Amino acid sequence: MAGLAIVLKHTAKNKRKGIRNLAAKKINLRRKLRIKMLDQMPICERCWSAYGTDLHEVKTRARGGSILDENNICVLCRDCHNYITRNPKEAVETGFMKNSWHK
Repeated sequence: MAGLAIVLKHTAKNKRKGIRNLAAKKINLRRKLRIKMLDQMPICERCWSAYGTDLHEVKTRARGGSILDENNICVLCRDCHNYITRNPKEAVETGFMKNSWHK
């Protein structure tokens, strides 16, 4: 019985390591994507006057979006990003946020 407990414990540890490795890979890919997008579009896509500092997910992960899909991300300045976050209804109307049922 003790041998079974050790095997189960060992398997659970490997599973956690796999999840951690996957998360680390996504973080690295997101960092590379951030650098690429800020190089391509250094100006905010909402106000067109300030430097873009944030990547905004048009369709959030909670709504089925991806943090690694370039078509789901726009470059915003911090003020515009905060505004969009605080005003989701207007963000949906202007296309800076999509609900889960939008393709």
